[in-house]
Amino acid sequence: MKSTVFRRAIAALPLLALTQPIAAQDDPPAPPADTVQSTTGWGHPVYDIAPDPAVRFGVLENGMRYAILRNGTPQGTAVIRFGFDVGWIDEGEQELGLAHMLEHMAFNGSTNVPEGEMIKLLERLGLAFGADTNASTGFEDTIYKLDLPRTDPDLVDTALMLMRETASELTIADEAVDRERGIIQSETRTRNNFSIRRIKDYFQFIAPGTRYATRFRADGTDAIIDTAPGATVRGLYSRFYRPDNAALVIVGDLDPDVVEATIKDRFGDWQAPDTPRVEVDKGTLDLSRGPAAANFVDPDVQYLVTIDRFAPYQDRKPTVAETDQSRLISLGTAILNRRLQTIANGADAPIIGASASSSDFFDIQRQAQLVVQAREGEWQRALEVGEQEWRRAVEYGFTDAELAEQLANFEQRYRDAASQQDTRRNSQLADGILSTARRERIFVSPQTTYDLFLAQKPSITAAAVSQAFARHYALSDPLIHVSTKQAIPDAQDTILDVWRASQTQPVAAPLDTSGLEFAYTDFGPPSAIADDTVIDDLGVRTIRFANNVRLNLKPTDFEKGRLRFAIRVGSGQLSIPEDEIAQAVFLSAVSALGGLGQHGYDELRQILAGRRVTYGFDAGADMFTVRGIGTMADLPLQMQLSAAYLSDPGLRPEMLTRWQALIPPYIAQLDATPQAVARSQVPQILSDGNPRFGVPSEDRLEAVTLEDARRIVSQRIGTAPVEISVVGDFDSDAVIGAVASSFGALPPRAATLDSHESERVAHFADDRRERVLTHAGAPDQALAMTYWPTTDDDDAQEEATMQMLATVMRLEMLDRIREELGASYSPSAGSSMSHIYRDFGTFSTSVVVEPGQADEVFEVVDEIAQDFRSAPVDADLLERARKPLLEKIALSRRENGWWLGIIDEAQLRAERLDRVRSYEDRIRAITPEMLQQAALRYLDPAQELRIRIVHESLVDAE
Repeated sequence: MKSTVFRRAIAALPLLALTQPIAAQDDPPAPPADTVQSTTGWGHPVYDIAPDPAVRFGVLENGMRYAILRNGTPQGTAVIRFGFDVGWIDEGEQELGLAHMLEHMAFNGSTNVPEGEMIKLLERLGLAFGADTNASTGFEDTIYKLDLPRTDPDLVDTALMLMRETASELTIADEAVDRERGIIQSETRTRNNFSIRRIKDYFQFIAPGTRYATRFRADGTDAIIDTAPGATVRGLYSRFYRPDNAALVIVGDLDPDVVEATIKDRFGDWQAPDTPRVEVDKGTLDLSRGPAAANFVDPDVQYLVTIDRFAPYQDRKPTVAETDQSRLISLGTAILNRRLQTIANGADAPIIGASASSSDFFDIQRQAQLVVQAREGEWQRALEVGEQEWRRAVEYGFTDAELAEQLANFEQRYRDAASQQDTRRNSQLADGILSTARRERIFVSPQTTYDLFLAQKPSITAAAVSQAFARHYALSDPLIHVSTKQAIPDAQDTILDVWRASQTQPVAAPLDTSGLEFAYTDFGPPSAIADDTVIDDLGVRTIRFANNVRLNLKPTDFEKGRLRFAIRVGSGQLSIPEDEIAQAVFLSAVSALGGLGQHGYDELRQILAGRRVTYGFDAGADMFTVRGIGTMADLPLQMQLSAAYLSDPGLRPEMLTRWQALIPPYIAQLDATPQAVARSQVPQILSDGNPRFGVPSEDRLEAVTLEDARRIVSQRIGTAPVEISVVGDFDSDAVIGAVASSFGALPPRAATLDSHESERVAHFADDRRERVLTHAGAPDQALAMTYWPTTDDDDAQEEATMQMLATVMRLEMLDRIREELGASYSPSAGSSMSHIYRDFGTFSTSVVVEPGQADEVFEVVDEIAQDFRSAPVDADLLERARKPLLEKIALSRRENGWWLGIIDEAQLRAERLDRVRSYEDRIRAITPEMLQQAALRYLDPAQELRIRIVHESLVDAE
C-alpha cells in the first residue's frame, strides 16, 4: 500500500497535496450565499458553473456519500475508491503511524473474511495484489482501491462486500497487529531516502508547529508502530471509520441503477456513532517571520533552492469569476516557468531547471513558490536566478508574445481534453470525483472547462495576466530553503545575504519576440506506396513506401480523439561500439535540447506552441526511437518535426552544457539507496562486465562530445531502416499522406536491419560467489537479491512458463517473507529472457530488508525454489497467479499503448507477431508439472548468484 505523499510526485518538488490554483489576494470577494443556484447530491453549492451531470451523487441516511459514473474506458472494467477523512494529521501523540497501520489491517481479517484470505479471494477473481488491490494513507485521507477487470455482478458484489467489511467489520486482532509491525517498518525503510528526509526538513522549516510538520515522519513513530497495542489501533478505527466520514466512488462500465441499489443494500445498515466527527487544529503559518532561511544537508541531495511566500487562506468558491482569476495567475505562472526553462536550456546555463507554482498550502495558507535546481555546488547562482526572475515578472509583467504562446498551449490542452472526454479512464475519473469530497468543490466536465476558457479568452490580455500574477506573487517575505551536500556556514545569514545582494541588482523588462516560422515543411516529393497489405486477424495495415520507410496502422476506438505513435530507426545501441555507449546515454538524455539545424529548442517551443508534439529521440538498446501521444491534427507536424530531428539534428552546445550539469547529481545518487546500486552495478555483474549493461563509468559519461554524437547520428541513423506505427483514433489516408511527405520524402533507407551478431553476445557471470555491494543511504536498509541464469526468449512457451514461475514465486514470497516472517513490505520476483542478446536471460528475486534479516530471506528464497523443484506447485497457487495475468492480457488488448508495443516492428520483425496470437493459449497451457520442470531446469542451487547490498558502514566495520 503506497502512501499518498509518494503518489504525488515529491521526488523533484517539495510541496505536497496542492489543490486548484488560487486567485490574487485582492480579487473580488466570493459571491454571497444567495447566489447559490442549487446543490450537488453531496450538498456542495453550485453557483454559475454546472457540475458534470453524468455523475450520480447520493448520501445514505447514515451520512455516507457515494458517487457513480457510467464510463467505458477501459471497456468492461470498473474502479472503486473508498475514502475516509483520516490521515497522519488526525493521529494523537500515542498514535503516530497508526493511520497507516490501520490501512494495512484492512487486508488482515474482518468479520466475514478470515485473516490472509482477502488477497487470495481477489486473486482467484482475477485481481493482482498491488496492481489492482491497493490503498494509500496521506496527510488527510486514507483511500482503498479496487480496479475490477470485469463488471459481472458477482465480482462487483464481492468488491463492495470487501469495502463494507473495511467500513466497520475489521477485527484488528492483537496477534495480527503484531505480525504487521515488521511489514510497516519495512515499508518505512524502503521509502527512507534523501528526498523524504528533505521533505521532512522542508515542512519543519516552512510550517513549524502545524500538523503537517509534526506528523510527517514524526520522531517516535517507529517506536509506536513497534509497541502500540491492538486496542489503540482499534480506537483510531472506531473514531474515524464512520459513515459520515466516508465517501465511496464507483466508475466503470456498469448500470448506475443496479450499483446504487447494491450500495444501499450493503452500506445502509452501517451505523453512525452518536458522537460528533473528530476535528483537529491543523495549525497555521506565521506570516510575519520572514525573511528566513534554512539549510538541509545530505550527501546525495540535489542542490535545490525553494523560495516560498504565503498569505492568509481564502476559501475560493467554484464560480466563473474565481475560475477566470485563477486562470490569469496560471497563465502568468506558465510564462514564468517558460522563462526559467529558457535560462536552464542556455549554452552557459547557471541552473539545471526551475518551476514556479501558485496554490494553497493545504487549506491553511495561500502560497506562491519557486523551486530552482542549481548546478552542482552553485546554490548562490540558483538563488539569484530565482529572486531576479520572480522580481522581473512581478515588476514588469509579461509580453504579448509570451502570452500568445501560453494561450495556445492552454487552449490545446483544454480542447484536447474536451474532445477526448468520452474516453477518459475510469481511474482518472474516480480519483477526480473523490478529490472533491472533503472540500466543497464540484466535478465538471472537460467540455465545461473548455467553454469557460473560450468565454474568457477575448478578455485575456498581457496586462490582466501581469496584474493578477503580481498581486498573487507579492505575498509575505520569503522563506528560503536550500538543499546542499555540505553544510553552508552560518546558513540563515549566509543565504539571506545572497538574497539581499541579489535584490540590489537591477532587472530589465523582457524582450518581445514573435514572427518565427517552422522551416521544415518541405522535404521534397512525397514517396509512392510500394506495398500495402492488411493483417486481418490483428486489424493492422502495413505499408512500405518506395524509399523503404515502413508504416503500420491500427485504428481503434479506445481513446477518442487521441492517437499514439512510435518511430523506430536502425539498431540503437547495438550499432554503437561498446566503448561509446555513453554517447547513447547522452543522446537519450538531451537530444531534444539540441534542436534542429534551423531552430534551437526554445525557438521550436515558441513556434510550435499550441501543438502537442514530442521533441528529440532516444537511443534504446536495439533501436533509436521517438514515442508519443498526440492528435490527428498534430500528427503531420509531428512527422515533420521528427524527420527533421533525424535528418538535420542541431546537436547544439546547450546539449553539452545541460549534460555536464546533470552528471554530478546523477553520479552522486547512484549509491544513495540499495535500489540505486542495484540498477547501476548489478547488470554488469550479471553480464560479466559487458559494457552494454548497466551505467557507463563517470569518466566515460564526462568524455562525451558533440563531435562524436554528430558522427554517431550520421552513421547510425542516416540510411538506417525506419518503421513508423500509429494506433488509435486517426484518418488513415491523412496519416499516410503525412508520412509520405516527410519520412517518405527522405533518401532511400536500408530494407533490413543489420544482424549485429557480435554485439548480441552476452553470458551470465561464471563466478557465482556471493557479491556484497554497498550503498550510502539509510543504514537500516539492505537488499537481498538472488539470480539464476536462464536463456533468451526464442521459445515463446518457455518464456510464458518462466513468467508464470516468477508470478507464483512472488506469491509465495508474499506469504512466507511478508506475512509469516514480516521481513519485507514488497518482495518481488521476475523473469527476463532477452530478445536482444543470444542465450541470455535471468530469473531473479529481490527483497528490501533490515540487514540482519538478509540471511533469513536468502534461506526462504532457496526453500521456495527447492519446493518448486521437488513437486508440482499447488493448483490453487497456480490459478491465483494465472487468473490476474489472463485478465491483464485481456485488458491490454483494449489499450492503445499495448498495441503500439506489439506492432512497432510488425514489418522488420514480423515473426514476433505470432506471440500475440498465442499469448493467452500459452498462459492457459501451463501446468503445475511444467512449472516444476522449469524450476528443475533453471533454479539449480549450484547456478545461483546472491547479491547483498548493505550500508557502507557495515562493510567497513568488518
